[in-house]
Amino acid sequence: MTTEYELPCAECGGDLVRGEVARAGTTVSVAECPDCGGKYYPESALERL
Repeated sequence: MTTEYELPCAECGGDLVRGEVARAGTTVSVAECPDCGGKYYPESALERL
C-alpha cells in the first residue's frame, strides 16, 4: 500500500518527509514538503484528531 510519504507534493512535486503537528492536545505525524511547506494528513492522523 502506498503511503502519503511516498507520493510527491501535490503543489510543487517535491519529495515529502515525515513531520509532526500538535493539534487538539495530541501530536500527529504528517507528510510535509520541505520545498513549499505543504502538509498532508494521513488518514491515521485524521482519525486521531
